[in-house]
Amino acid sequence: MPTPASELVLTSSDGYAVVTLDRGAKRNALSFAMRRGLAEMLATIAADDTLACAVLTGSAPDFCAGMDVSRFGGDAANRQELFDSTTVLFDALSTFPKPLIAAVEGRALGGGLALLLACDIRIAARTAVFGMPEVKFGAAGGFVALRAAIGDGPARELALSARSFGAEEAHRLGMLAEIVDDGTTLARAETVAAELARLPRRGLLLQTEIVRTTAGKSPAEGYAYEHDVFRRVVLGAGNGNEH
Repeated sequence: MPTPASELVLTSSDGYAVVTLDRGAKRNALSFAMRRGLAEMLATIAADDTLACAVLTGSAPDFCAGMDVSRFGGDAANRQELFDSTTVLFDALSTFPKPLIAAVEGRALGGGLALLLACDIRIAARTAVFGMPEVKFGAAGGFVALRAAIGDGPARELALSARSFGAEEAHRLGMLAEIVDDGTTLARAETVAAELARLPRRGLLLQTEIVRTTAGKSPAEGYAYEHDVFRRVVLGAGNGNEH
């Protein structure tokens, strides 16, 4: 299923990529094609050794208002594609081997919040709005990633109430790394991306591997995995300084 060129834009510069959700008329709600197209773009970035990391953003006025609810329901084939395309996207996000930086203006709701939470460094505008409104549509999901980001108690309240919340609260809860002035999030995210691109590539990839692989694991499991990575660094080939 090809992705319309107007719905996703991939650019690169100075060792990093920028992926823009470009369906502004629909608040960048994720169509089936966008989900599969974004997964393909992540694979392209992952395979490109000249790119150290990626920035994920949305065209004005929003980051992403979630999944395209107009495609919910329908016949069996439509429902299967709803499930399959979503699975493909979030599998690609969870296994992406390079750092992901989110630049959020406007709304990040439902599936858009899930996209945000899949990113490692999250930068948002002061007027950005977040929420997990799934229960309002008779659906559910996103809680596990939210709990990992902000802790059990706050995540339960936000998931069950389905209320929206602003950037200040998101930052206080630990969901955001930084709040910046409206209209400056992409510039700030690209500055961070360029800084990451200047780091030794091997170390950046290894640290990202630890972040991805230990997500959701117990401390004991996480420590064991970090120990294995340390073993590879100390006993494996290379001196850790390669780019």
